[in-house]
Amino acid sequence: MPDIGKAYTNLSRHSADLCLFLLVAECGQLSRAAGLAGLSQPRLSQRIRALEEALGRALFQRHRRGVTLTREGRELAEAVAPHLGGAALAFERLARPRRRAAVVIETDLAFAGFRFLPAFPSLCADFPDLGLSLMTRQLPGHEAPGEADLAVRIEPAGTDSDLRRQLFPERVGVVCSPGFRAAHPRLAAPADLIGLPLIELSSAGAPPWFTWTSWLRHFGLELPRQAERISFNSYDHVIQAAQEGLGLALGWRGLTDARLQSGLLCPAIPQEAESGMAYVLSVTGSAARPEVRAVFDWIAARLGG
Repeated sequence: MPDIGKAYTNLSRHSADLCLFLLVAECGQLSRAAGLAGLSQPRLSQRIRALEEALGRALFQRHRRGVTLTREGRELAEAVAPHLGGAALAFERLARPRRRAAVVIETDLAFAGFRFLPAFPSLCADFPDLGLSLMTRQLPGHEAPGEADLAVRIEPAGTDSDLRRQLFPERVGVVCSPGFRAAHPRLAAPADLIGLPLIELSSAGAPPWFTWTSWLRHFGLELPRQAERISFNSYDHVIQAAQEGLGLALGWRGLTDARLQSGLLCPAIPQEAESGMAYVLSVTGSAARPEVRAVFDWIAARLGG
């Protein structure tokens, strides 16, 4: 097509007026077409007359109540309408902002703060075309079906499936600041904790995770009613208080590992308790969209173990 460049150049001079021509032909009225095009009626009439002069033929017959196509006008409309109409619809579709697929992940505050948020920038970088949202509750449950696509909760460990993956078991020790540990050198067993300040995570309901009462009971001990307790409703505050040397806190493996490795915290005693519960990743619906499955696999690979 050696003359295609010349044809494009010629068409470019009149493409806007051709679109206006088709709009007038569809409306049958200059006034209505002018309103849709955002032009004054005299300006639209001027553009149509310029197109007629360029083509050397009359395209419309003017009447008191509107306009109708001449024979030449019908020929032009039949020739260009399928192509310009298709191009206009395709351009509109491509120019429309693409809706980003979204994946919503629900988890508890402790997992979000200590495990998920440090990895969240990497997740976003690996899925730049997804709208990723993290929704946190102290006790994530099933009270908002359909709101989240994926959930990470403490549940009975159970078995893995295509829609469910155990990330790590609930294994809990006792942590404190190095200074607190140095001030209590004889700590060696759970019984030695009785009488010391215990920092605990409070909850409005019955939590599925270890509490000081259930953790000590795991070792056959009962927590005295007069035990000194410092309560927070955020696990982040619990750990911050332990780092400041205010007392002993329960430390979940998988959540406090980084602080133990950095030396901000240390084990108060060597004993740890496992509950048969685990942090479990699951698809909340009956099936996973491809993007949900991809994020599911990413979390299982990066945050499990």
